[in-house]
Amino acid sequence: MITRRNFNKLSLGSFGLIFCPNILYAQNYSGPINWVGGSFLTSASDVEKDFPITKPASEILVNENNSTFLNTHLINKLKSDPISNIDLNLGGYAEGAELALTFGFSAEFDFGTFDDETDNTSIYLIYSFGQSLLYNPKSRIIVSSVPVRHIAPHVVKKDEIKNFKNIKVELMKRAFHNDENPKQTYIQQFRNMLDKQSFQKKEWAGRKPKITDVIIPNKSDLFHNFGLSKEKFREFVGQSSTFAFGYKLNRPIIPFMKTKGLGVTTIMRFNSSTKLYQKVATKLPKPDLDIQIFHRGWRFKEEPYIKGNDDIIKVKMGMGLRVKVIDLFEEETIYDLSFIATKSFLENSDRVMRSDASTVCEMTEALLERIFQSVGDKSYRSLLKKGEKIISEAHKYSATFKVTKKSSEVMFNQSDKLLSSLPPV
Repeated sequence: MITRRNFNKLSLGSFGLIFCPNILYAQNYSGPINWVGGSFLTSASDVEKDFPITKPASEILVNENNSTFLNTHLINKLKSDPISNIDLNLGGYAEGAELALTFGFSAEFDFGTFDDETDNTSIYLIYSFGQSLLYNPKSRIIVSSVPVRHIAPHVVKKDEIKNFKNIKVELMKRAFHNDENPKQTYIQQFRNMLDKQSFQKKEWAGRKPKITDVIIPNKSDLFHNFGLSKEKFREFVGQSSTFAFGYKLNRPIIPFMKTKGLGVTTIMRFNSSTKLYQKVATKLPKPDLDIQIFHRGWRFKEEPYIKGNDDIIKVKMGMGLRVKVIDLFEEETIYDLSFIATKSFLENSDRVMRSDASTVCEMTEALLERIFQSVGDKSYRSLLKKGEKIISEAHKYSATFKVTKKSSEVMFNQSDKLLSSLPPV
């Protein structure tokens, strides 16, 4: 009766990415740009460990030109929907090019498999994060970076699963590109976010924001039977915060690195001819807006939905976040506010379709997007101050998002100060 097939996504517009003007920090670069295809933001030794699904999916070759499936469709997309006023050399390297563009995967999160015996299907939920990276291949410095995200619950008939050596790899390939739903693919999200990219002559000018640290409760019982390790959840919060900032405020943001304090990152590019990864060492610019995320943890409470009927339970979940932003140039804290989110939903008592990790991550992501939306949208600040409530009769759930009472008193002033500290768009 009650399933989690739709996973009750609450985040604002997971796939309907809005169009916004190009971000101009300096004079536009009008020369050729090297296109280097798909890549990974990690060392070669960590690609397999950090991307057990994305790595093999991104290495699948197509017959016509020995190129990967991912790169072929990336190039095809940019040919059919070119970037305005940019000479993007899709064939590889161009003589005299001062900038290079790459699609860099930054993290993947596998929330497991849920079997629905009523219609003989299996449900997979995989989150994937990446970056649209523009860098100077001569100085090896990242010029601009815009986050990209793909979320899709995959419902697969069990009879279909046996046709593939690894069904999750097949599903990730479909997430890259598929003809049935092309507007909701990873490649389309990448193309949408390119419209927020900054193609400029000079190195990253203006404010350089970065999620520098994620602090989560030091309670081991929180992660008992949770579904994600403590470190993996911390990485999820960092990646989600980066995406929420870039998406809601329409500003580039330095990629989040799970190892704190790294000043150098590595772009690993797969060479389809040699079947090896090529390393491009790049410097990350030093941030001058230090964004820290404090996760307050979560709590689940269960009670019978109908008295005398133990088959269905009502679940209440609550959690909180604190976001702190430090202007490193001025050496002052310009934003420090706390927020809470709650969700009530129905669940089968056997919890076969229940995933605490996906519920917590879903609410964390939804709250982060609302926090950064409130920074740039004054009318939404008023709603978040009063408390935003969402009710879904169809899926039998409700959720609320709110700034805490103490933080609401200074919310408008601090939001305006943070917004004024960001580069104009």
